[in-house]
Amino acid sequence: MRGLAYMLGRKSAPLFMKATWVMKSLAGTDDEKIDAERQMGRLLSCAYEEKIRCNENNRLSRIADRLADHLRNKQRKHVFKLDASGELNACAIPGGFIYLSEKLFDCCGEDVDAIAFVLAHEIAHGIHGDANRRFLNKALVNGLLRFRARGMSPLVQQAVSQLIRQGYSREQEFRADRFAVALTKAAGFDPTGGCRLFSMLQKAGSGETSSIGVYFSSHPPLESRILRIRKRIQELA
Repeated sequence: MRGLAYMLGRKSAPLFMKATWVMKSLAGTDDEKIDAERQMGRLLSCAYEEKIRCNENNRLSRIADRLADHLRNKQRKHVFKLDASGELNACAIPGGFIYLSEKLFDCCGEDVDAIAFVLAHEIAHGIHGDANRRFLNKALVNGLLRFRARGMSPLVQQAVSQLIRQGYSREQEFRADRFAVALTKAAGFDPTGGCRLFSMLQKAGSGETSSIGVYFSSHPPLESRILRIRKRIQELA
């Protein structure tokens, strides 16, 4: 850790060293952990947005605000944006930065419940710590800590983009789906929007060369997720 301190300088080193320690759950209160995630998330989101065009969207914000109002922990703040990745994709970056691709947003069309389910699912990955574990690797953190006003390294930008495309484990996905059912229901959305979402993705195709095939390669089968969502809805009825 002394090497990092020397690289960052006396003023910036304590901030980022604290962030990495807390994100590794080696120390710190819940409040400190949330603050540290936010600090690191700002750098990660900067790296992503320097590579991929991202924009806020009023319709997306209205849906997201309803979900955020029903989160138990009000200390966690979220930022929701559309990105121009050109893929059927959504991702969560530590610190509450959530991105939904314009392509997936357009495919959902007027189905606000499907959009709400996607956002709730990504919120879950942040709250459960899945996003932290995905992005916290030595090479990426070191690259982020070298950030300067001139811009983010192309290698760091590429690393962030690749991690976003990797997806989560099947158990993490199932857990996030369960959370999404509960949150969308609490916020007044129809949780069966998740079923319609996955049915739409099934129709979009799952070939090895398609964007959906790459993104969902490590995810549970969509049909299995639909069945589990329906079961969870019945449990909460």
